[in-house]
Amino acid sequence: MTPAVVLVPGAFTGAWMWADVAAGLRRRGIAASAIDLPSIGPDAGDAGFAADVRAVRRALDRLEPPVLLCGHSYGGGVITESAAGPHPAVRRLVYVNAAVPDIGDSLVSLMTAAVARARLGERPDRGVVLRGDGLAHLDREYARRVLFNDCGPDRAEAALARLSPTNPSGSDRPLAHAAWRDLPATYLRGTEDRLVEAIAPAFIAHGPELVEFPVGHCPQWSRPELVVDLLADRALGMTTGPSAAERTRTGDPCSPNSSSSIRPSPAPTWTATATSPSRT
Repeated sequence: MTPAVVLVPGAFTGAWMWADVAAGLRRRGIAASAIDLPSIGPDAGDAGFAADVRAVRRALDRLEPPVLLCGHSYGGGVITESAAGPHPAVRRLVYVNAAVPDIGDSLVSLMTAAVARARLGERPDRGVVLRGDGLAHLDREYARRVLFNDCGPDRAEAALARLSPTNPSGSDRPLAHAAWRDLPATYLRGTEDRLVEAIAPAFIAHGPELVEFPVGHCPQWSRPELVVDLLADRALGMTTGPSAAERTRTGDPCSPNSSSSIRPSPAPTWTATATSPSRT
């Protein structure tokens, strides 16, 4: 079975930010689709985190294994809950400079704790402007400086012009599930990312693979070829065999909870590298 990759955007962006990555994966024979989250856009209305989780879950329900589910920034929280169970189609999670909550964490509490650990002394929602209609937008100059610091001027402007308001509702709701506890996971860290890493300590202790690239917060926009290389390699390495849940129940040595499960890369280390907080 041909592997599939599902790409989930961060807040304020959309499927458009994944366009080059999706095209690159398709050129390598990998089915790839990017999702527009219902909480993002001027017509988001009441749609928030829970609606985003349902949208991703519905997309997964239409696919056969093996699926690699990838989330960027805020989208990391979305994939953590939407692939829980784990979802029978999903074989690997990839987090791209993403939020990684644990059971009981909300995205708000996760970010607040990350800012406190980094001793930044800043509000976790710095750069986010709440509108009268309940939606939020990202300050343009803040986004230029923090999200697109590794982009050329024209590339940054192209992204800034497409940023959309987002409904932050549900970001304070604790997660009931954490898919990374049952699935192999890779974390792509940009060493030039200027946002604080909002990662649950338990995720680090669980032993994910850590990959570092010299990129900022949105490498799928600034260096899509690097992201394509990583996702293609991990997608082609997946199996169509039993799901993670089935392997765990039967004691299969390939289970993500077994002694042979994936380990962190030996060179990079899990230390806070970011300097500014925000929900993206």
